[in-house]
Amino acid sequence: MMSRTVLLMSLLSIAVGIIGGCSSPNADEMLAQAQAAHDQAQRAADSLGRNADAQALFGPVAAAYERVAFEHPSSLPAEQALFKAAELHAGYLQNVPRAIEMYKRFADSFPMSAKAPTALFMVGYLYNNHLGMTDSAAVAYKRFLQQYPQNELATSAQFELETLGKKPEELLLARPDPQAASAPPRTKTPQ
Repeated sequence: MMSRTVLLMSLLSIAVGIIGGCSSPNADEMLAQAQAAHDQAQRAADSLGRNADAQALFGPVAAAYERVAFEHPSSLPAEQALFKAAELHAGYLQNVPRAIEMYKRFADSFPMSAKAPTALFMVGYLYNNHLGMTDSAAVAYKRFLQQYPQNELATSAQFELETLGKKPEELLLARPDPQAASAPPRTKTPQ
């Protein structure tokens, strides 16, 4: 098992070396290289299962995506790369502050993108549900609702905003009984 891990890590290192060693690749080439490294890291993670070192596998991939976004900031590849970097930081890498930073940068840089509402929603979600920073979450959710009031996530953003700081058990206790709402009122019948 260890030799397989070493082999997979070596292959990933080679891929990342190729990404880092290219002289002035264009944004499309950089994105393609980052995506290839991502695919390779995903295959390695799938193969290793619980033994996978997410930091070792996906850290260089996130860095490669970020490089695309920083070197070619207004390009379509940068848009794709920045969102992927944010997803990796939020997911595999569990680096919530960095994920928030990437999602914010995405929402600010690409406000007309189809993924901009999701990025902004994720800022609020991560602040609230992972960092417990309800004030920052409220700012993000309010901005989301102001910018994207018709988005499919607007209902969720409004709910999140209204329930900031509440524990799940508090929400369950406050939730009305759906059967009680649909049942007709009881009246006394004459006997």
